[in-house]
Amino acid sequence: MTNRHWLKREVPAWVKEKLISEEEGKVLLARYRKGKPGPYKEAFFVMALVCLLGGLGFLGAGLWSGLTQDERFLLALVPLLVSLLFVATMVLLDRRIPDDPVAVKGTAMPFGASGVLDEVSDSAGSLERAQRIGKKAELWGALMEEEHLEPAKTWHHRMPVFLRESAAAFHGVSILAAFWMVADSFKLTDDLYVGLSLCGLLLLVLTLVTSSAASGILYMIVSVGVFYTAPVRGWPEFLSWIYMLTALVMLVHLLREHRDRAVVCFSWVWAVGILLLIFWSAGNMLWQTLFFSLAASLTWMAGGAFRSYGVGAAALRFFGGIAVFAVLLEGSYGAVWADVSGSYALWFLFLLFLAADAVLIVRMAVKKEWLSILAGLTPFIMAVSAMIAIFESSGAFSATVVSIFCAILSVAVIARGVQMDRPMQRWGGVALLAADGVIRVMDSALSLSERGLFFLMVGLLSGAVCFLLYLPAKRKRKVVPAEEEKEDDHAE
Repeated sequence: MTNRHWLKREVPAWVKEKLISEEEGKVLLARYRKGKPGPYKEAFFVMALVCLLGGLGFLGAGLWSGLTQDERFLLALVPLLVSLLFVATMVLLDRRIPDDPVAVKGTAMPFGASGVLDEVSDSAGSLERAQRIGKKAELWGALMEEEHLEPAKTWHHRMPVFLRESAAAFHGVSILAAFWMVADSFKLTDDLYVGLSLCGLLLLVLTLVTSSAASGILYMIVSVGVFYTAPVRGWPEFLSWIYMLTALVMLVHLLREHRDRAVVCFSWVWAVGILLLIFWSAGNMLWQTLFFSLAASLTWMAGGAFRSYGVGAAALRFFGGIAVFAVLLEGSYGAVWADVSGSYALWFLFLLFLAADAVLIVRMAVKKEWLSILAGLTPFIMAVSAMIAIFESSGAFSATVVSIFCAILSVAVIARGVQMDRPMQRWGGVALLAADGVIRVMDSALSLSERGLFFLMVGLLSGAVCFLLYLPAKRKRKVVPAEEEKEDDHAE
């Protein structure tokens, strides 16, 4: 049902209940009248663009196959040089321009006020001087109430975002296209990861210079490509991780510039890239789950840390929330904890990221982001479950610990939805709680008694939450009749 259909159904009811007049109802319906059907311009535009680019691509492939090696090399350099000139021109013309000053009320102590305070302490026996100082204090108080302009801490670019993004994207694609043409011409198939490493470095410099989200996305794709094309493990794997972690600097920069759409796209690509690196780096399911929990909790807490930055931070919390509950539901299976084997390097790397997670938890405690703190505890619960699985090889007890924490976090999400009056958040928590229960029933690693103990603990927890939610309403109902009895007594 669309908003107009809802309004068309509700307006007659409002008129019947005399909330609005019949004329006002007609005005409302006329104001939100049905618009003309769209001509699907966007679909035809996308179709035309795809067809034109596809046609040019096929023509270019046919032309490329008929060129000599020297001609191919020169053809690869032409778009690279043109795009470089375009980017250089844009960077030279672009400037960071501070935003307009912000009007704020004076909150700092006026100049000389400390001397007045000293004078007050020295003039305790002089009534005349005290009155004179009181008049000065009143004057300074009035000045502090007045608004004054302060320099803004934000800025904007002289060049429009569209031009900066277009120039950076054009140059980034030209770098990759030139590398591919040279590699294809000189048969460098076995050394693709080396060339991609160099392309990643060039794209990193381009991203930092132009503040472009498009070049940053290309940079992250290349970072993952270095790992994927490397024939052996070693420095390519390490370099891919370094590249992906360096991309977080650009993400913070985009958040500070309040570029919400760019943050959403950038964070989504970063999350997918990190997940691919995790699944390729960690061989078995246990380590994939552990590192996935770290990435999920850090993403959620990053959204909480940058809550004031709008839609971009909300997107981080949304993606982080989905990832946290996905990894908790995965960790609720006993099969995940059946094999705890792993190298010391994996444990060291996991503990290193765990320390970073602990720092962010402290930051969330300062900001009083209690839901983010619970999400940040996810990798710690996973670490405890891994320790338990060393001594309890079936994985049943570890899965139960993760399930209980998932239930606690689901109840916290429901409570937050009730507090903030968010129906979607409330029902989302209920759905996650139900999914956790379904997994407990389906998990064959648990015995019937262990499943029963889990459901008893979740039932007691839910009962405690219901009691806490019911108790204030019960007190309120007791207080209201008492007040009404007092009013009746006064009336008599």
